[in-house]
Amino acid sequence: MAKSQEDFFRELLADFKIEAAEHQEAIVKGMLDLEKQPSQVEYRMIVETTFRELHSLKGAARAVNQNEIEKLCQSMEGVFHQLKDGKASLTPPLFELLFQGVDVLNGMLSVNYPEQKTNFGGNLAQLLKAIDNQLHASEIAQPPFVVIPPVTIQVEPVAPVETETHQASPNATLNEPITVEQRLHKETVRVSTSKLNRLLIQTEEFITAKATLSYLIHEIQRINTPALQFLQRDLDRFGNSMGRMVDELLFDVKSTLLFPFSSLTDIVPKIVRDLGKEFNKQIEITIRGAEIEIDRRILEEMKDPLIHLIRNCIDHGIEKPEVRRENGKEPTGLLEISITQESGRKVELVVRDDGRGINRERLKDSAVKNSIVSCEALEHMGDEELLSLIFRSGISTSPIITDLSGRGLGMAIVAAKIDGLGGSISVESVEGKGTTFVISLPLTISTFRGIVVKVNNQSFAVPTLAVEHAIRIKTNEIRYIGSNPFFSYNKANIALVNLADALKVSGHRPKQSVDYYLSVLIVTLGYRKIGFCVDEVIGEHEGIVKDLGPQLVHVMNIAGATVLGNGQVVPIVNVPDLIESALNTQLSANAFQQNVEPEGQTLSQQRILVAEDSFTSRALIRNILESAGFYVRTAVDGIEAFQFLQGDQFELVVSDVEMPGMNGFELTAKIKSDSRFNRIPVVLVTSLSSDYDRQRGLEAGANAYIIKSNFEQSNLVETVQRLI
Repeated sequence: MAKSQEDFFRELLADFKIEAAEHQEAIVKGMLDLEKQPSQVEYRMIVETTFRELHSLKGAARAVNQNEIEKLCQSMEGVFHQLKDGKASLTPPLFELLFQGVDVLNGMLSVNYPEQKTNFGGNLAQLLKAIDNQLHASEIAQPPFVVIPPVTIQVEPVAPVETETHQASPNATLNEPITVEQRLHKETVRVSTSKLNRLLIQTEEFITAKATLSYLIHEIQRINTPALQFLQRDLDRFGNSMGRMVDELLFDVKSTLLFPFSSLTDIVPKIVRDLGKEFNKQIEITIRGAEIEIDRRILEEMKDPLIHLIRNCIDHGIEKPEVRRENGKEPTGLLEISITQESGRKVELVVRDDGRGINRERLKDSAVKNSIVSCEALEHMGDEELLSLIFRSGISTSPIITDLSGRGLGMAIVAAKIDGLGGSISVESVEGKGTTFVISLPLTISTFRGIVVKVNNQSFAVPTLAVEHAIRIKTNEIRYIGSNPFFSYNKANIALVNLADALKVSGHRPKQSVDYYLSVLIVTLGYRKIGFCVDEVIGEHEGIVKDLGPQLVHVMNIAGATVLGNGQVVPIVNVPDLIESALNTQLSANAFQQNVEPEGQTLSQQRILVAEDSFTSRALIRNILESAGFYVRTAVDGIEAFQFLQGDQFELVVSDVEMPGMNGFELTAKIKSDSRFNRIPVVLVTSLSSDYDRQRGLEAGANAYIIKSNFEQSNLVETVQRLI
C-alpha cells in the first residue's frame, strides 16, 4: 500500500473510531432503557432506535474492513430485527448475551488500529452461536418484554452529548430516544481536540496583553499630568474595549471544549449494573444535573476517579439485600450522583450512597497500623479530620484485599487526581446511614486566577480557588498552643504560618509594630485550613499558567508561573505542597514579633476602614491610602465593616455601594443613626453615577460621593484629608 494510501486509511480508521464510539454509546443506552421495563410504546421506539444504531455501525465497520465488528453487529442486529417485528421476545438469557456482546464490542473498539489486530477468534464465534441459539429459543408466544432488572436507573435530567443529539421536540418525553435521522438535523463539525487546544493556547496569550495594557494605564494614571488627560481617557476606553473582546473571544473558544457531564455519566448505569450483579446487590442509581457543561479535559481526567468512587460505594458502602433487611432498610440500595454549578468558576460533583457508612474504628486501626498517625494524634482529631484519612495512601477499612479494594491506594489516587485538576474532595459519613463524597472542580483548567502576594520582597501567586479569605489581624490577636501560633476567625481556630517560612524564602522582612496588622490569606484544601502571613497583598491576577519545563518538574511548592502586566514572571504556588510544607514548619512564639519598631511610630497613624466586596478594588483603595500614610483595615461588605466599627476605632469610612448583605447606603445610614459612630465621616466610592443615586447617598448621610469612572488617586486622598 502506498504511503498516501496508508495515511488515508489511518485517517479513515480514526474517523471510524469516533463514529463507532457514538453508536456504541447509543446502543448501551438503548439496552439500559430496555432493562427499565418501559411501556409498550417506548419499548418499540427503543428497539427501533437500537436496531438502527447497530445497522449503521455494521455498515461503518464494513467500510474499514473491521470484519469481526461487522459480524457481531450483524448478529445483534438480527436479534433486534426479530424484536422489532414481534417474532421474538427479549428473555433474560438473551438479554445477558446481548450485554456480553456490548462488552466484546467495547473491547474491539479499544484496539489501536492498525497497529493491533482485532482477533477475538473462538470467543466471538461462541458468543455469536449462543446469541443465535437463544434467539431461536425465544421465538415463541411470550409477552413482548420480560426482564427482571437487578439495577434500577433514574437519570434526571441528562442533556444529550452535543456531537450525538439534537434539541428534543416540544412533544418529546424525557426518555424518548433520538433517532439517526434526527441527529442529521444537528449542525456539527468534528475538530480534533489537539487543534482546539492549540487555538485555546493562542487565545489565552491575549490575557497577558490585556494585563499589560491594564498595567500601562495604571502607570499613566500615576503620572497624572494635564497633558496626558486626553490620552488617559482614550486609553481607558481602549482598555475596556480590549478587555471585553479578549473575554468574549476566550469564552467562545473555551465553549468549544465544554461538554456536558452526561458524556461521562452515561457509562455509570452499565458499571453499576455489572458491579451489582457481581456482588449480588440491588442498586437504584439516580443521576441529576448531567446537563451541566465543564471542560472536556477535566471530564477525561475525572473518569477513573468517578469509577473508583462508584466501586467504593458498592463494595464498601451498600450492603447486600439480606443485610439491609436485617437493619430495617429497603433491600435496594441507593446511589446518587448530582452535579451543580456553584458559581461561575466552580462545579460541585456529589456521590452519595445509603450504605453502612465508614467504620471509624477500622479507620483508626488502619491509620495506626500503617504508621500514618499516632494514637495520641488520633485523640485530638475531629471527625472531619479523621474521615479525611481515607485519602491517605495505605489507609483502608476493608477487612480483606480484593481486586476492587483493600490495598489503601485507590482513594489516595482519587484525591491526588482531583488536586491536580485544581479541585478538592471531602467526605461525610454517618455509620449505618451512608457516605457522601463532595468534589469541587474548576469549570476550566486553562485560565489562571490568583492572589499575588509579596514575601521578603519576592512575589508569588496563590490560586484564587484555594483562598477562602484575605484578611488582616493584629499581632496581639495571635494565640499559641504550645509553640504553635493560631488565630480565631468566624468562630474557628486557624493555624498561622509565615508564607516565607513554608516556602523557605530568605530575605529581609519589613519591620512590625506592636499594634501592627498582619495580612493573612486563609488557604483551604479539603478539611485543612491554614492562615498564611504575607508582607503585602498586591491584588488578583488573571493570566495563563506556564509550566516550568522538564528540568524543574519536581520543584517543591511551585506548580508553574504566570506573567504579570509589567512583564514580571511570578511563581504559582502548588497548594497541596504548600499545605504539607506548612504542617512541617516549626514556628517559635516570637515568629511574628521580629524586627519590632518602637510603638509610637505607628500609633499616630490615622485609621480608615474600607468596605468593598471587590478584591481588586479593595486592594487598590487600601494601597492608595496606605501610600498616603494612613492605617487601613478592610471589610468585604457592610455587615463586616459595622462589626469592625464596634470593636475598633476609626477616623473615617470609605465604602462601596453595591455589596452583598448590607450595601453602602445601608451601612452609611446605620453609622449615622448610631450615636457611637455618627461623627465618623463616610466616603462612598461607587460606579452608580445617576443623580438619584447621589441623592440617596446624601440622604443616607454620606460626606462625599466619588464616581469610580472619574476616580483618581489624588481625588480620594484629598477628600479623605479634608474630612478627617
